[in-house]
Amino acid sequence: MVESAELPPGTQRFPAEFTHGFIVSVFEAVDVPGDHARLMADVLTSADLRGIRSHGLARVSAFLARLEKGVINKRPRMKLHSGSDVTAVLDADGALGPVGAHAGMEEAMKRADRHGAGFVAVRNCSHLGYVGYWAKMAMERGFIGLSMTNGGGVVTPTFGIDPILGTNPMSVAFPGGPDGHSYHLDMATASVARGKVETYLREGKKLPKGWVSEAAGVEPRLDEKGILTFDVPLLPLGGEGTEGGGHKGYGLSLMVELFCSVLSGSDLSARIAGATGDAAPGTGHFLGAIRLSGFREPPEAHRQTQQTFGHIRGSRKAPGQDRIYIHGEPEAIAEAENRRLGVPVTPPVLDQMRRMNARLKLGYEV
Repeated sequence: MVESAELPPGTQRFPAEFTHGFIVSVFEAVDVPGDHARLMADVLTSADLRGIRSHGLARVSAFLARLEKGVINKRPRMKLHSGSDVTAVLDADGALGPVGAHAGMEEAMKRADRHGAGFVAVRNCSHLGYVGYWAKMAMERGFIGLSMTNGGGVVTPTFGIDPILGTNPMSVAFPGGPDGHSYHLDMATASVARGKVETYLREGKKLPKGWVSEAAGVEPRLDEKGILTFDVPLLPLGGEGTEGGGHKGYGLSLMVELFCSVLSGSDLSARIAGATGDAAPGTGHFLGAIRLSGFREPPEAHRQTQQTFGHIRGSRKAPGQDRIYIHGEPEAIAEAENRRLGVPVTPPVLDQMRRMNARLKLGYEV
């Protein structure tokens, strides 16, 4: 979801081509193969362009720390285990998350092309960037796209105070046709994405009530790398307890956990142990593609999709509001603006860039 808070003073803008090139250089400097480095830059730059600043340049330092600790495999030998015509498990061999997710979604789409649907569960992987990238990837090729990913040691279950689950985000992307808007849901099943808490703390903003467990009594803070410490339990979507629907967010989080772990073979206890970055992350993903023509002729489906959106947009607005958005529209608006004005880089992230630039001797002027 677009981070709508006002950009802090001192924010600078850079052309997307510049930030993309910088990210490629960082990963290549630590011996990540060029095609994988470019994929990392594609995913992270896409996040910044679409206004999801918590998952763009701001995430590079976390990836870098894990690569340098050796808990992520720079040159994986991934193995695909086919379960049926439409299902498979991909062992990513400890790969960078976007590398494993990309391979998984490509395989899901191949199966969907042949059989109408394809689903791949990925194990032995790591953080994949923003989860909506992968559902969108399928949607842009005409499929209904699904993507989920799990974590560990971050979010409390309802009535608990220990951080057990991940923020466990999920995305659904439904194509609206060549001339219409598409539906693109991209959401954490926690009250907030972990990276958004980090963004608020970096920028000196007060965290809204309902993001972090008050019952745990832990003050949120960043470590020396600008990463939220892992003793801070975030809350499921809906907040603490059941009055605000926290049990529903917990249920969605557990659903994502089961799809990404039980189907792939990734282990929750191993992920909790690897959450701090000192051990292999052991992340699981679930990626799916569904061929629209398996149900209806795509032009008919596209036409009805736009009619549905029209009914929603045309309904009465709340006082002070002049527009009802369809999921994905705020991100598309942000992307158009950021391509025109440049990717916004806040002072804390710019400082990270400068330190990486100096330490890795990249030679950029930032």
